[in-house]
Amino acid sequence: MSTLLFSTTTYVVCGTIGSLCYLIYRATIPKPFAGIPYDRSYVKPFGHAGDQIAWVKKNETVFDWMALQGRRLQSPIYQLLLMPFSKPTLVITDPRECQDILLRRAKEFDRSTWFTDLFLGTIPDHHIVQQTNDRFRAQRKLLADTMTTGFLHNVAAQHLHKQTVNLISLWRTKSRLSSDHAFPVQDDINEMALDSIWAVAFGTEINTVKTQDTFLQTKPTIPVPNSPSSPIDFPKPPLPAAFHSIMYLSDSILYAIRSPHPRLGHWWFRQSSAFKAAKSHKDKLIAERLADAKSRLLTSTATDAMIRCATDNMVRREQQAAEKEGRAPTYDSPTAKDELFGFLIGGHDTTSSTVMWGVKFLTDHAEVQAKLRAALRAAHPAEAKSGAFPPAEAICRTNVPYLDATIEEMLRMGMTAPGASRKATVDTEVLGYRVPKGTDVFLLSNGSGFVEEDVYAKGIEEGKRSRSSREAKGRVGTWDAEDVGRFVPERWIKRDEKGNEEFDSRAGPMMTFGGGIRGCFGKRLAYLEMRILFTIMVWELELQKAPENLSGYGATDNLTHKPKQCYLRPVALGAQGRKDSATEAEA
Repeated sequence: MSTLLFSTTTYVVCGTIGSLCYLIYRATIPKPFAGIPYDRSYVKPFGHAGDQIAWVKKNETVFDWMALQGRRLQSPIYQLLLMPFSKPTLVITDPRECQDILLRRAKEFDRSTWFTDLFLGTIPDHHIVQQTNDRFRAQRKLLADTMTTGFLHNVAAQHLHKQTVNLISLWRTKSRLSSDHAFPVQDDINEMALDSIWAVAFGTEINTVKTQDTFLQTKPTIPVPNSPSSPIDFPKPPLPAAFHSIMYLSDSILYAIRSPHPRLGHWWFRQSSAFKAAKSHKDKLIAERLADAKSRLLTSTATDAMIRCATDNMVRREQQAAEKEGRAPTYDSPTAKDELFGFLIGGHDTTSSTVMWGVKFLTDHAEVQAKLRAALRAAHPAEAKSGAFPPAEAICRTNVPYLDATIEEMLRMGMTAPGASRKATVDTEVLGYRVPKGTDVFLLSNGSGFVEEDVYAKGIEEGKRSRSSREAKGRVGTWDAEDVGRFVPERWIKRDEKGNEEFDSRAGPMMTFGGGIRGCFGKRLAYLEMRILFTIMVWELELQKAPENLSGYGATDNLTHKPKQCYLRPVALGAQGRKDSATEAEA
């Protein structure tokens, strides 16, 4: 009897375990939404996750892989089965619908879970991870004044101009020592961008670029490779610990971006002692800058004229808001600290990546570089005559359409931010397909209609577009299929009724800074920094083409999409925009 009971119990237990295992197995198979195109071969445990991980490991990009799935399906809308126990992810590549969702459907689409998970471990109290609610709106106001014309032109521009001059000086020094060999500039650009945003954020200088320039100026010569196609590597002095801490925390977001489960991927990385040490250092730095701002501005004699950085602005505005609302000010809250750190890393990465792409495009398109230099000298005749480069004030107030067009084309072709993401907050429709509430939606700008021929637009019935999309038809142009994949700044230029050139921001689709209420907070600062940097760079240097083996266009995805290779052979220009005689003699 006991043997029979044991056998029956064993069968029941084994059967139960087997059933549970089968149910778990079934649960790991993502369930596609009805009707929306998808690759049936991925209806299996963990769906696309394995394929995505393998691609990212080999190619170091995420958004390229996403775009590839749409090409395989030949559809402007499709779904990815990325994670077990979760809904599919929707991807849209049609320019009109992407822009419509960003600009006109904010009540249906809000901050995505995926995007929140990227930043939650680094800046958990920043407005970027919030849904669009009262807290989000209140937090945006903390630094809102930093995007006003007054702050940008009177405060930020002075810092940006100074750090740009430091970079050009470093490149002049390297050019003198390089014997016409190309040298890598990724680190230089990265460090200049942090120097710049650090100064704007805190009003102090970390001087990574200036430190290197001073160090190299003491070197009469540097070992030069035998082969003309080999790059020259320059020695570097130790950089400040603050720089390493900030960059370590910023770069940690890479582990979230490349993981099928961003929140888990970043959580694992945060357990390291190195991350904890970097975070502790960062917290101390921000606390010190807030303390400095309070010591100067919380006095009876303080005025707005004393504001010299974003931290000052935040302290001053919080003081005024607290007085107006009859409450105690909260200068040192986790929210205030995360807003400042988010300002720092957000303002650093987008600009540095775009500048990397920009110098590659200018190097490989000598005719664009020459045309831009001529346009700048025509726009600043006094400086062109005197031999000085334009000051910050002149760059801020002078309209140079071809400069704006060139920067916009750098953003488009560089694909610094190759997509945006949103989450459906209600059951809704896109292109005639039902999209359930809670679905994460990726809006890609790295393919059809943006940098490639739009092969899908003619096949989309107008009636399947949203009402707001239909009403907005024609407000933004489309790109010519013949040159959409080429670097052509002229596409952004139009003529007014008098025949004068104007920059046309609506010439065609572009989404680098997102759009709508959730668009990039620091967009105006980024444009200002690039206008200052490229004005002085092209004014002072001729960017000559690097050897073919150093001129590849492979990319990697971190916080932004950046080139794997970025090499320069800059030649210093004299007062009249011609090569310095000393430089020509060395060459």
